[in-house]
Amino acid sequence: MKTLTPLPAELDIYHAAELRSHWLALLDEAAADCRLDGAAVDQVDGAGVQLLLALSRCLELRQRRLLVTDPSAPLRAACEALGVAHLLASATPAPGAQT
Repeated sequence: MKTLTPLPAELDIYHAAELRSHWLALLDEAAADCRLDGAAVDQVDGAGVQLLLALSRCLELRQRRLLVTDPSAPLRAACEALGVAHLLASATPAPGAQT
């Protein structure tokens, strides 16, 4: 599984275009499943999550998978709120959370 650089601290609409260009270039190199480290993300919005989902779909078309490892609390909350927690490699419920 190929490891890409960590996700930036700001995964939001203000940085989506730059990240999209970078990730599109990396798609051509994706010979295996891709992992992104989500630990550094402290700001995330719908555009950032949408970008992750788009990357995931592009990889799926190439029969690859995207997994976000070590998601920060804001990233986990955003993915769960938008129904895409399946992108998170460690998608385990928080202690005391209802399942």
